[in-house]
Amino acid sequence: MKAPLEIRPASHAGLGYVRHGHGPVPVLVLHDWLGDHANYDALLPWLDGQAFTHVFADLRGYGLSMALAGEFTVKEIAADCLALADRLGWRRFHVLGHSMTGMVTQRLAADAPSRIASAIAVCPVSAAGNRLGPEALAFFASTADDDDALRRLFKFVGGGLPDEWVEQKVRHHREAVAPACRRRYLDMLVTADFADEVRGLDTPFLVVVGDRDPGLDAEAMKHTFLAWHPNAELRVVPDCGHYPMQQHPSYFAGVGEGFLKRQAALA
Repeated sequence: MKAPLEIRPASHAGLGYVRHGHGPVPVLVLHDWLGDHANYDALLPWLDGQAFTHVFADLRGYGLSMALAGEFTVKEIAADCLALADRLGWRRFHVLGHSMTGMVTQRLAADAPSRIASAIAVCPVSAAGNRLGPEALAFFASTADDDDALRRLFKFVGGGLPDEWVEQKVRHHREAVAPACRRRYLDMLVTADFADEVRGLDTPFLVVVGDRDPGLDAEAMKHTFLAWHPNAELRVVPDCGHYPMQQHPSYFAGVGEGFLKRQAALA
């Protein structure tokens, strides 16, 4: 039986979110720069709602939080996540971040180590940020307004996903991401650098990458997450680009929940 869903729009109290399941293990799930909580829709049928409660949060400017203004910084995201956990009554929880929010898992582990039971970082940008040269930065910035540039970006990171997937991603991005936040979060991605604050953190980390991700691959992880976190492990999803939760949802759910169940058993 499919676990129930609760949809809660953002308000003065904080971020909007979708809740799935009613299990005893709480998991906060965060999206990437290009999408909102709907990134994980394909994953829902494969989740164990008896064991876990997954809350898929939308950051300021996205989806259910599209109307929320802000500073659009990694510190603000982490503070918003902790405030949401407080609203949910979660004293200690697990966190999953994808791409842009990979660094948020590290920010949370640094800011509130007693509250983060473990973290899953999926195709993640690290606490060192994603430094881009002038030409690459100009291209990424152009995707905020140029549908063709955004289409090329999705095609590039998709790892072989079809054109129909690319077109759906472009449409959803334009509907679910506020124009005002697009460049601000990009600025965060390329300027953030708090690596010195996360080195040596003993939070258990699972790092998941696709073998076809063109930039955030296993080699990049060896020099960031795996080098900095003594309790980090790496899983590579075969035949996969930057969106394993969409390309191989059942496999992704098995890998992630297997890790979480191991961590819960150790608690």
